[in-house]
Amino acid sequence: MVMSEVNEAERWNGRVFMYRLAHAVFSGEPDETLLGTLASENCRSTLRTLAGEYPAAVPLADYAEGLSATCDLHVEAAACLSTYNRVVAGLGSRRASHPWESAYTSCKKLLMQPETLEVRGAYRAWGYLPKMYMRVPDDHLSLECAFLAELAQRTIQAAEEGEGDGLSRLVAAQWAFLQNHLLRWLGEYAADLHEDAPDSLYDRAAQALALYAAEDAFFLREWDRAQ
Repeated sequence: MVMSEVNEAERWNGRVFMYRLAHAVFSGEPDETLLGTLASENCRSTLRTLAGEYPAAVPLADYAEGLSATCDLHVEAAACLSTYNRVVAGLGSRRASHPWESAYTSCKKLLMQPETLEVRGAYRAWGYLPKMYMRVPDDHLSLECAFLAELAQRTIQAAEEGEGDGLSRLVAAQWAFLQNHLLRWLGEYAADLHEDAPDSLYDRAAQALALYAAEDAFFLREWDRAQ
């Protein structure tokens, strides 16, 4: 199938947006640049569209709308940094949420377990090497989202170039990664994060991502079956 229909093209482009956004939110300390991006008209418009399809995205869309009003981005960035350090970086605090797959899927509940190496193998199978390779465990939420965003972008390119076999392999790989990795732990992580930092940027982003990823897996499987 050639991705020529407007609604389908929007869906494929939306996948790149959502996974890139999640990567940006969870990849490092928040600053005015990140919040400025969230407050931009393009991002807010996309989030409003997303919220129309996925109710779990409404709080995140509302957060972005609030940033675009009278919010002082410098002050908000400082508040976000405090939350980030506490619940994402986990600096000197007790928390229920941990942004690594192996913390949820490993029987030992530890980092750098076999699950981490399985994620690394999935990256390598597609010639993908995270920028933070060997400095951050490969199964960090931000890296898994960055990988999905990269494959989502390659999917669009394969469709534009008419690479039927390549397109099908990309779709299958993304579905498999969602099923075997991200969806195995994201829902539990989002629930824990909600307990740790309710109504924060991170809580809202994780809630939106959890629902989106589940729907995305369904979309990919249905697309593949229709071919």
